[in-house]
Amino acid sequence: MKMSSAEFLDMSHPVDTLKWQLPIVERTTGGKGSLFGGVGLAAGVVALEQATGKPAIWATGQYLSLTQQPETLDLQVVLPAVGRNVTQGRVVGQIGEREIITVLGACGQRPNEVQGMWQPFPEVPEPEECDLLVRDDMGSSLHQWVEIRLIKGMFGFSGQGEPSHDGSSLFWARMPKVAHDPGALAIIADYMPSSLGNALGRVMHCTSIDNTIRFANPVESEWVLCENRIVHVAEGFGYGMVHMWSEQGILLATAGQSMIVRVPQPA
Repeated sequence: MKMSSAEFLDMSHPVDTLKWQLPIVERTTGGKGSLFGGVGLAAGVVALEQATGKPAIWATGQYLSLTQQPETLDLQVVLPAVGRNVTQGRVVGQIGEREIITVLGACGQRPNEVQGMWQPFPEVPEPEECDLLVRDDMGSSLHQWVEIRLIKGMFGFSGQGEPSHDGSSLFWARMPKVAHDPGALAIIADYMPSSLGNALGRVMHCTSIDNTIRFANPVESEWVLCENRIVHVAEGFGYGMVHMWSEQGILLATAGQSMIVRVPQPA
């Protein structure tokens, strides 16, 4: 039985009405010990879903400040628009008086009267046929909980794989011990910036400014196909997006974010 993203983040129970806490510990941080951006967005999604009792429709996170483990992020939920089918709200994450992240989003559910999908599903090999991403910077961090298998392009944070130079990359991703619910998808979506180095043909680093995710079909899938594309890089900033698919070709979510582009300095 896999744990939910709320259990993974240790956010299964509110501290008080509309208040949660996110422990910033090894498994919620990136390789350098700071809060992983996708985890911050996932925490906002989890808090909104639990506060409203409804599934997430979309959420966007504004990253305001970095923070290092060990810390506890206090999350305050505000629901200014509560409707029968849709509730809109925001989550403010702070450590003391310092605001770390603000998440806006909506949760809701309506009768499924019409449906359609016009984004084509890529033709890809099975996950077991693809090269496992081997990372030297995993240490004790979130990366130990995420498995990635490369299909197309270079993983731009490490240099594994061959650059495609067309701005796009493909990989399978999964959190083997965590159900791929909206919170987990928000975490996986934050691996999209790895395609920055692929687009530029060299190892690159970046810092996320924002991250927006829109949820489509809530189906179970052992693996998530991430179809990544870097759209634009200039003036020290970049923008990219990802379509996230189930193994059966069902669109799970789309996400996009703005980044501060950083060129690694020689050692």
